[in-house]
Amino acid sequence: MFKLTPKNQKFYDYFDRAADLTCECAEELLNFLNNFENPEEHAKKIKDIEHSADKNVHETMELLHKSFITPIERSDIRRLIRELDDIVDFMDGATSRIALYEVKEILPEAKTLAKVLVDATKTVREAVKEIRNLNKNENILKHCVEINRLENEGDHIHHRALARLFKSGLDPLDVIKWKEIFEDIETSIDRCEDAADLLEGIVLENS
Repeated sequence: MFKLTPKNQKFYDYFDRAADLTCECAEELLNFLNNFENPEEHAKKIKDIEHSADKNVHETMELLHKSFITPIERSDIRRLIRELDDIVDFMDGATSRIALYEVKEILPEAKTLAKVLVDATKTVREAVKEIRNLNKNENILKHCVEINRLENEGDHIHHRALARLFKSGLDPLDVIKWKEIFEDIETSIDRCEDAADLLEGIVLENS
């Protein structure tokens, strides 16, 4: 009976949509930092992307509740869609802080971190698009290795950024503001690694 019952393949469309939104959000964040103007406008754009990501999560969960047979484990579907959503959430947090704190100038380390984040989200997207064909697991694993490398690079940049920040002589309040902004961007990169770890687990469970 289970073999005759079709698995709902639409979950892959929702994963693809989530991954596309992470890339769109990361590129918008980097564009904002490189061309710093109209913070409120950029914050709204990213907030709109975040709302689209939330809607995608809702629709995925709704489909999950209606599906009897799923293409991968139900718990993996829940975790993957939420991990991808978290990537966007922290980017939204960083942009909102910049607007809320009325930051006057973007520190270069934020741009460097954001570039790593763009590369990480693009690699996550490549890995996510491969899970339709788990038999090609070597491609997914290769992408996961690259995401882990990018996360390590993000860690190094983040640590150097904090060290420079604490020695910068900036007003202590500005130091606190930038520490939180750096942490939001770096946490987005961390969430990319979390998604990669989950994808690697899905591959191993289905190999």
